[in-house]
Amino acid sequence: MDIKDSLVRLYVRKYIIPRALIFDKPGFVDFKISGKTEIFARQIILPEDFFVKFEQKIVEEFGEEGEKKLYSMGKIFGYSFAQQGRFENIKDHPGDKVKDWVVVASKFVEGTYASKITQRIDISKKTVDYTLKNFVICRKIGYDFIFAIGGAAGLIAWILQDNKIEGVLYNSESIGEENISRVKCAPPEILQKSSKNKIYIETKLGELEQDAKTYLEFNRQTNIRWKKSFQTFLDAKVFKYKKGIISRGNERFFLMEVSGMYLFEKGMKNKKMKEIMFESAFSVGQEIFMDMGGKDIHGIMELLSALGFGELSIYFPSGQMKVIITHFPWTKYYKEIDYLFIRGLLSGIFSHIYKKNFCFKKPKIDILSGNLSLIFEH
Repeated sequence: MDIKDSLVRLYVRKYIIPRALIFDKPGFVDFKISGKTEIFARQIILPEDFFVKFEQKIVEEFGEEGEKKLYSMGKIFGYSFAQQGRFENIKDHPGDKVKDWVVVASKFVEGTYASKITQRIDISKKTVDYTLKNFVICRKIGYDFIFAIGGAAGLIAWILQDNKIEGVLYNSESIGEENISRVKCAPPEILQKSSKNKIYIETKLGELEQDAKTYLEFNRQTNIRWKKSFQTFLDAKVFKYKKGIISRGNERFFLMEVSGMYLFEKGMKNKKMKEIMFESAFSVGQEIFMDMGGKDIHGIMELLSALGFGELSIYFPSGQMKVIITHFPWTKYYKEIDYLFIRGLLSGIFSHIYKKNFCFKKPKIDILSGNLSLIFEH
């Protein structure tokens, strides 16, 4: 790593990330990357095991078709995140000047996805070679089509303003307790010369931009009934955050801009794929969240709120349980999904608590109060 890259790493870690990440507001986790706009990106903090289970099952069930779908979802999300966050790009910084912004974007991703990310950049060939150290998901299964490959391709496609830039993972190996994965982002003709792995193509990246005013209005911070933020859980050492890694035991957690939750489900056109998404979330609800909360229902609701999902409450009108989430993360796609991830998560949690099968239905949606509210029944 050269001196310039070291200085960028130091600047991002010491000055930009602490000011850009908001961890101390119950119900909300926010992230602002660009000084060009007042827009923030609302985040949720997710366990990597959801994506480990989800990607493994999709690949096992659908093979190359599944890999392509995961890659496509990831690239669309990466491009959307960069666009929504108003990342600097080659139009703002022509020629080699844009290299600095490739590095800055890498260090932001490094903030919770990896212990270290380095890159070699050739702007003339529109090529970025990444080395990912202990990257989430990759470290457990040796691949990650959504974030490591697709997400990286989407980010670089935005920064270099070329939708034809794709990504490929050409090496992933574990050395002792560390995983090293290498990803190349470049036009397909360059990737074909340097990798024998399958190269997937996704160039339909339009219609992703969201109206900034509406996004801000529906995701604005407010006080909720719960008092614990994610920072509270960090201070209490329920989670650790060290060298770009949020963890609890062997389980990693990382930040994701909320559009991903919507875009991934929108990408699941196949009924079986949707079932796998729900089942993966259900499993994580049973295994991981119950490990942290036991049978303390209100404690689990407070934890989920701290991870950025808004304000969760439980009611028992006429003896029938309802879970209501107010200030749930909003995007323009809020009418287009069935909320498979949060439904699966809640279903797994309550199935474990009550020792019987809970399967929450698609929630009722309410936006009349100026925020997105979801009402879940089973």
